Amino acid sequence: MKTSNVLVAAVVVTVSTLFTACVQDHQVPLIRVANVTLSPDQEVPPKNSPAMGTANVVFDRITHVMSYTVTWNNLTGNPIGSHIHGTAPRGRNAGIRHDFTTPLPKTTSGTFSNSVMVDGVAIKEDSLLAGFYYFNIHTPANPGGEIRGQIEF
Repeated sequence: MKTSNVLVAAVVVTVSTLFTACVQDHQVPLIRVANVTLSPDQEVPPKNSPAMGTANVVFDRITHVMSYTVTWNNLTGNPIGSHIHGTAPRGRNAGIRHDFTTPLPKTTSGTFSNSVMVDGVAIKEDSLLAGFYYFNIHTPANPGGEIRGQIEF
């Protein structure tokens, strides 16, 4: 009887160890960020504007597609530029990595959805997951950017 209890315990420990190792090595396929705040105070330097916005982001680690919906309101003028910039942490500026100016509605308030490949060149997965990319909407009054929102997972 004691031998079978020891055997059962050994099997349970072995299976548990294998399961834990598999779970630890498995990457979560979908990572979601809801309500990334876009604001004038995140701009570098900060801007004086009544504008605000949000971005909902879904990154699929299997297909390497990042989908997003950006909503903005009260811009000082119609957008003249809209991009994802990187790589830079909060408080730093960086170059354009994904331009969505052309399809973005040219309105002071609106919503826009799109997606981009995390291709390892323009946008890199490790930098994305580390929070080094941000949304930016530019206006005539603020050509360097009126509202900005860091993409942080």
